[in-house]
Amino acid sequence: MSDFWTLGPTATALALRASGFSTREADRLVALKLRYLRGGFREMTDEQKRLRFARWLVDHGQLNEGVDKLVER
Repeated sequence: MSDFWTLGPTATALALRASGFSTREADRLVALKLRYLRGGFREMTDEQKRLRFARWLVDHGQLNEGVDKLVER
């Protein structure tokens, strides 16, 4: 198959169907390729993982920068 962007998503789906894939399979493969090209499967860096964890801690009340201590006084 030629380069994905040379054909475009619609033509790629049609080419996949002509190659024996079902409509659903072709559409899902095209969506998967688009997601990959947009960076949907990039590995998170350690810094991104730490920030996501810190955000989770704040969202779940586990990290509040000492605000509770100020309120208790």
